[in-house]
Amino acid sequence: MAALLSGQLQVIGTGGNALVAANLRGAKDAVLIATTYNTLVFSLMTRADLKDPKDLKGKSFGVTTLGSLSDFTLRTLLRRWGLDPTRDVVVRPMGGYPEILASMQSGMLDGGVFSPPSNLTAQTLGFREFIDAGSTGIEFASTCYGTTRRFIRDQRETVAQFMRSLTEAIHRFKTDKAVSLKIMGQYTKTRDPTVLEETYRVYALRYLPRAPYPTQNGVKAILESFADTILPEARGVDPETFVDASFVQELETSGWIARLYQ
Repeated sequence: MAALLSGQLQVIGTGGNALVAANLRGAKDAVLIATTYNTLVFSLMTRADLKDPKDLKGKSFGVTTLGSLSDFTLRTLLRRWGLDPTRDVVVRPMGGYPEILASMQSGMLDGGVFSPPSNLTAQTLGFREFIDAGSTGIEFASTCYGTTRRFIRDQRETVAQFMRSLTEAIHRFKTDKAVSLKIMGQYTKTRDPTVLEETYRVYALRYLPRAPYPTQNGVKAILESFADTILPEARGVDPETFVDASFVQELETSGWIARLYQ
């Protein structure tokens, strides 16, 4: 975000929460132009004997850090089940997924929030997927691209070219499985076919849209999470002020995205 706002970078990949927070703190020029994952791609993994939301009361759960996406995911799910995250359960920041899993194995934690493919590792050790958060339909602008309104004014065609490249990359990821698995294996340092297949299924096929619209509902969820935790001033702010969906809209209405999949 600092590099974007200083002009060192013109377009960045970022969590939507980082851009929204920067905007709220005064960087009003920052704007979201695309969201590739508009949900919470996490699973709540628990002891095998916990099978109903009422079973979670009084239990301890691990997240990476307080205020992180894993923390937000846990709190959102608990509230949906009528549980108060501050009174009905204990939430412990553990630093990372390996630490969460180790604490679950030792019995210190009853469950934890994991992103794929870490949830598979937990499953092989006997823990159960209590719920896949993404399957609940929760919108949250988790993985996004941002720029500044000034750069859009000065270099709109450059931003448009970037967006064409992004939608082409999405198409390649979704349709060229062999290359995608090879690249994922390179960067995740794994050759386990089960892990790679599941990661591809989740990130390429299940939750990645062909048209990466930055949605107001996805931003609204961020604002609500901030208002409840670190930025009370986020309450009541219009999510439209953080979004410019015109580039994706142009690609879709022109038929550009549809032609990629013909």
